Amino acid sequence: MVNTLQTEDTVVRQTLATLQSHIDTMLRACTNIQDINTEIHQHFQAACSDAYQQKINDWTTRYRQLNSAYSTFHENFAAGHNTINTAHSEALATVNGAGPSSLSLDISNGLNPK
Repeated sequence: MVNTLQTEDTVVRQTLATLQSHIDTMLRACTNIQDINTEIHQHFQAACSDAYQQKINDWTTRYRQLNSAYSTFHENFAAGHNTINTAHSEALATVNGAGPSSLSLDISNGLNPK
């Protein structure tokens, strides 16, 4: 039994697009919350307002950390997929460019088991 790593470009592209859409939505949500917090700060001065604003600032900090983690995952997922594609292309180029040698036959047979 040969275990091969395969990726489906269409699925990967769709996954990356979905992740990017979620990241963009998160950024818009955070910006909206910050805008509301700024308005409260400008128009409502009281002890309860200060406590509310501090809680919003704490939430915003954690939300940015979460968004950063999503962005890092997105970047790593895309880089991993590119690495797999590059390795596949290089392996095919090696097989196709090596000519009829023992090495190229071994590689070809390894990539295309019968």
